[in-house]
Amino acid sequence: MERLSDYIQGERVVRELRHHAPEALEALVCDLGQPLSPPLERAVARSLDDGRVPDFRASEVLMPAMMETFAVSPATFSEEVLCELKASCNRCEAVGRCWQAMRAHAEGEACRGFCPNAEAFMNHGGEEGPADGG
Repeated sequence: MERLSDYIQGERVVRELRHHAPEALEALVCDLGQPLSPPLERAVARSLDDGRVPDFRASEVLMPAMMETFAVSPATFSEEVLCELKASCNRCEAVGRCWQAMRAHAEGEACRGFCPNAEAFMNHGGEEGPADGG
């Protein structure tokens, strides 16, 4: 019964934020370091999977963290390839799982099973970008 009440509590908080404070929900999902209770974290992840956080862009929040996980710099990719990687990230169906993984500082190996860009990141991992940092 406790698990059901946790589920309901997490969903209720997310629903209240979505309807009454969408900017707070947006800030919450964009801050990967924000401490959250496990039920709330799971509810937010489900909301991301279901597209119930409409202004969330995975490529702006999760892709930089994922690139850090794989020790790859955006500068190692051409602008065209980077745009393709961002588009792939924004279409990803595992955004909730990714969000939880990035919050938990998951290892690259754990992310390989769900990240559509993992192979590209692994192929460029550890490479340094141009000296100007751009």
